[in-house]
Amino acid sequence: MSRGHVRAVVLLALVVAGCSGKTSTGGTAGSSGNGGTGGSGGSSAFSCPASPPGDGSPCTPPPASTSPGISADSAHCSWGSDPRAACRTTALCTDKKIWSVTKPTSPGCSTPPLPSACPAAPATVGSTCSDKTLSCWYASGTNCWCSDCKGGTEYPICQTIDPPQWACHAPPSGCPTKLPQAGSACSTPGLDCGPDCNLSVVCESGRWVWKQGNCPICASPDTPIETPSGERPIASLRAGDLVYSVDHDAIVAVPLARVASTPVFHHFVMRVVLDSGRILEISPGHPTADGRSFGRLQKGSRLDADHHVVSAELVPYHHARTWDILPGSDTGTYFAAGAEVGSTLFHAAPTP
Repeated sequence: MSRGHVRAVVLLALVVAGCSGKTSTGGTAGSSGNGGTGGSGGSSAFSCPASPPGDGSPCTPPPASTSPGISADSAHCSWGSDPRAACRTTALCTDKKIWSVTKPTSPGCSTPPLPSACPAAPATVGSTCSDKTLSCWYASGTNCWCSDCKGGTEYPICQTIDPPQWACHAPPSGCPTKLPQAGSACSTPGLDCGPDCNLSVVCESGRWVWKQGNCPICASPDTPIETPSGERPIASLRAGDLVYSVDHDAIVAVPLARVASTPVFHHFVMRVVLDSGRILEISPGHPTADGRSFGRLQKGSRLDADHHVVSAELVPYHHARTWDILPGSDTGTYFAAGAEVGSTLFHAAPTP
């Protein structure tokens, strides 16, 4: 059966079923140069106040971002000296021209950045460790943590290892040793000094801007997936269940090779409204069928051969986990709310 014919059948079935397609929605001033590389290198029209403003107080937004492939700003200014981004006070000057201020809320901020149980110097990557809660931030800017996930990351899926091993991250070349304050001066346009895929810290127009990262964390649990028996929420699927995928240039039903779920905290997703009227809420780093990311989508973008984007915005995520699936096809794509999308698991690891 051809791709076009099966698409027509699937879309007709959706109209008959009357599906809505909507997923649940789930210290130092920023301008002080703490972490800046020196020199304004651009516009000085926007500057951060010396101390955090009141939440909801008026502000003048900075110029809009022009960085391709990077999702929306998450902080224009930050304060504090903790090397951990989650342990600093941040503020975003919204398009409503008011400050949205976020104070540290993570329980981990009560623990020092370099606990006494940490090695005196950064551990050797891949060496064994025992305390999976241990995270060590060194004066050199290197962060090492004890992880039971291969490579130290759970994205897009944690490949469990036993015993746990040390993983480390050092600031990229050209970046300061301490995480740059949002709003402080920088001089290398486009340089990204983010500590991980959760946060991009990008030099734009002479200042550091904190942006929502592109971790491939997948989809909301009630994202509707096309199956031979009708649409099913992605969280209800199991390995071996049949879903529609593109295989050898035709849409066919194939068994799922893998189903994955990732815990998230303080996460944001792209809320994408399609010209069909349906809505998807998927992580910015999730791939489209042609290899782009959802974080790149904007009004007028084409999502797949049959769907255009009416609007795309970054919104808070209100679920504790995200989900993704891997169909057993030569593309790894599947159909969510009637549109063809990619899978974060397609090239993540071989199927056991």
